[in-house]
Order: sequence, then structure tokens, then C-alpha cells
Amino acid sequence: MEHQVTVHDIAPEDALASLRTAARARAAARRPDPWPGWYPVTAAGLFGAGFTAIGLSVLLPQRLRLPAALLQLVAALLLVGHVVVSHRIEHRPGIVPTPAYPAAAAHLLPPAAAGALALLFGPAGFLLTLGVTGGLTHLLVLHRERARADAS
Repeated sequence: MEHQVTVHDIAPEDALASLRTAARARAAARRPDPWPGWYPVTAAGLFGAGFTAIGLSVLLPQRLRLPAALLQLVAALLLVGHVVVSHRIEHRPGIVPTPAYPAAAAHLLPPAAAGALALLFGPAGFLLTLGVTGGLTHLLVLHRERARADAS
């Protein structure tokens, strides 16, 4: 038994419609923009400033309760802002991939450095170090992920 090949006549309009459908499908399958350009600096800045403000409030003398309380309030607002901004931007499909080992290890450096300084300087050293190193690490990781997404 022979296999017979049939040729279909496709109208040019139908072929063009099929090509348009394929182009729309490819565009829909592309990864969305990872996040706005302002996001890495904003998220890292809110994180770093929040923990730094808490650290400064610990360093203030006990008799200056009002400035310490004010710094703690500002710190809480900054950290809540960080959580809100991060949740709104990062919790969308396809935005932040699960990091590979080197990127995940980068997130361990700030707490490790902060823990080491906590042994020397107490809670203030921990919080100040966590604020500065955590903010910088956050910024570097987000910039690297954005560059990686732009390259693909």
C-alpha cells in the first residue's frame, strides 16, 4: 500500500492569519519585563535604611527616648514600604526566578557579617551591618537579575 501525500491549497489570507496567530503566541510566551528600572534601588534603599534606622535607635542613649522612638517608627515605615513594594513587584508570574546556588549564597553574606559584628558591638552592630550589607546585596542581586533578563 502506497502512502499518498496530499497538498492543500491554502488561501493567502488564511496563511497570513496563521502567521499572525503564531507571532501573537510567541509574544505571549516571552518572559515579561522583570520589574521597573526604579525597583532595585527602591527596594534595596528601603531595606538598608530601615535596618540602619533601627540600629541607630539602639545606639541612642536611653534618656533620649523620643528620638529613639521616632527612629523606630521611621524604620518600621521603611521596612513596611520595602515589603509592600517587593510584594507588588516580585509576586507576579515569571518575575523573580529561584536563584541558583551562587545567587542564593550571596543572600547569606549580610546576616553572617552582621552576626560577626553583633559579637563585637551588640545589637546595634548587628542591625547597622545588616542594613548596609543587606541593602547592598539586595541591590546587586536585583541588578544582576535585571541584566540577565534583559540579555535573554
